[in-house]
Amino acid sequence: MSTIDAHYTPAHHFARDADRYAAWERAGLFRPRRAAERFAMILPPLNITGGLHLGHAYEHAISDAFIRHRRMLGAETLWLPGTDHAGIATQALMERQLAAEGTSRHELGRDAFLARTRAWRDLTGETIAAQMRRLGMSPDWGRSTYTLDPGPARATHAAFSRLFRQGLIYRAERDTLWCTGCQTGLSDIETTETTGGRICTRCSSRIEIRSTPQWYLSTTTLAAHARFAFESGQLRIDPPELATGYLRWLDEMRDWCLSRQLWWGHRIPIWYGADGKARSFGPDEAIPAGWTQDEDTLDTWFSSGLWPLSTLGWPEATEDLARYYPNDLLITGSDLLFFWAIRMTMLCTHLTGTAPFRRLYLHGMIRTEHGKKMSTSFGNAIDPLDYADEFGTDALRLALCRRARPGADLSFGRTDLTGALALLKKLWNIARLTTAYGIHLPAGTPPEPQEPAHPLDRWLASRLEQTRALATAGFEDLDLASATDALARFMHDDLSDLYLEARKPSLRHDPGSRATLAATLAELLLLLHPIAPYLTEQLWESLAGTGCSRQDALDAHAWPAARPARLDPQAETEADQLRRLLHAARSHRAKHGISAGTMLPGHADGLECSAELLRLARLRPDDTIRDRHPAAIFTCGPATLTIGTAGSR
Repeated sequence: MSTIDAHYTPAHHFARDADRYAAWERAGLFRPRRAAERFAMILPPLNITGGLHLGHAYEHAISDAFIRHRRMLGAETLWLPGTDHAGIATQALMERQLAAEGTSRHELGRDAFLARTRAWRDLTGETIAAQMRRLGMSPDWGRSTYTLDPGPARATHAAFSRLFRQGLIYRAERDTLWCTGCQTGLSDIETTETTGGRICTRCSSRIEIRSTPQWYLSTTTLAAHARFAFESGQLRIDPPELATGYLRWLDEMRDWCLSRQLWWGHRIPIWYGADGKARSFGPDEAIPAGWTQDEDTLDTWFSSGLWPLSTLGWPEATEDLARYYPNDLLITGSDLLFFWAIRMTMLCTHLTGTAPFRRLYLHGMIRTEHGKKMSTSFGNAIDPLDYADEFGTDALRLALCRRARPGADLSFGRTDLTGALALLKKLWNIARLTTAYGIHLPAGTPPEPQEPAHPLDRWLASRLEQTRALATAGFEDLDLASATDALARFMHDDLSDLYLEARKPSLRHDPGSRATLAATLAELLLLLHPIAPYLTEQLWESLAGTGCSRQDALDAHAWPAARPARLDPQAETEADQLRRLLHAARSHRAKHGISAGTMLPGHADGLECSAELLRLARLRPDDTIRDRHPAAIFTCGPATLTIGTAGSR
């Protein structure tokens, strides 16, 4: 058991956190371990246009908490990360860079432009991965995938060719929403209305209506498959009220314009013969001599819509595809319901007959403390590492998880972070107190003390069981706010403010209180670990004297199991009476201007914890005070507290 510093200062722990994360990776903690139960999630691929913002940190924090919880349940977990080439957004970014240099993509040429954009992707991909590691995210980095990698490129090509041969992809000349800046056709959802007219959401340029030939995907059949996936129970949507929007989008679906007049992206797998006839050759077919490929690229959302398949090796029948498809959970923003989630459901269900994920969790939008949307264009986007630098990674994660309810927007700011940091400091101080009394945690399975005798020990065990049940239900219901709040209230109100204050004199010598504190702190660290992994791991190592090996890491420990025998209504009643009478005594002092340092005579009846009540209330035991002229008498059920005046003897 090592010593714990006097104060928890997050900035002092960054290097230690980085070392701990590297040890987790070396130990292979993030890779799937074969087990009877499997749990798979894909991380929504991150656009290579730049680094993470606070919205990403929010999505990643709740995703990482769920995946760590599943690991602790013993499941074979796969969390697959990746990045998206973000066709139109990335090309617009690169063209702005070239314009600032006094040139253009046309002067550069297609091949040179693509080479430069690939170099940009390499740079931003490394930045994104470093940010995620810093924030403690635990995907299987060995499976990290990029939408233009050979595997996803092959899947995109195969899906397009299959849909083309099924007669679902066709070419037509129609009125098109044309971006005058990006110089490409767009779909409705890539534009927005302003007072000055319709503009492109990517470059803010004016939109014109032009008649242009484009490639379209007929969506009637695919939308029917996506509807069936939901109505047959293959797909569950959280929160349930957002299912109405899912079905409405399917009912109002128009044919999907797939082609974009861009250079960056998946080039459309259509070739033209000498007679002008168009044909889509499959990825394994030889292209006949003299046939030329279409110059356009595919809408980014087409390849993104295949992500649950393309990351697992489809169209080949791979072992990964058999083990991890369909995914168990997709976590994404409610604003991406149509852009991405529905398109994945349409494409993947049509191509495989099975919905791509069993459960769809749609989180809300993160806003400023004043309720304004956070956006780069508004100039109020926040780099999550700035908050992590100031408050610590775990405080940021805890603050975000404490506000995470399915579908609900959240106003977020420094108040949330200050509160989260205060809770972590409370945990730190509890651990310091534990070591100060020479109490340690055994390495391996948390201790299970014998049936405690003291009512407050029994009460704490009962409250811990209730908290464990609430936290477990919160994780299962995808309601991290409820889980986190239950843990925070137990740590602050029950363990710190009442139990430790009441039982502190017994912690040096009483085996029951010492065993109770050790078992409680061990279980609390396990329950908090998915939310605050760095600090809980550090405290576990300090209290148990373990290292960062795979078997020692908290991710490899079992999530605390239900122990209903710990529930003790009698002890709960006893502690509730103590708490109420203590509050009454303190209110009496405040009302009469009596300082906390002034000892008053007092007597308690009908309470096993009478000695603890008198000590906490700063009352001198005096069983004669009832027969004289007490200043106040308070009752709670069968318990009575009598308080005398300062001059009483």
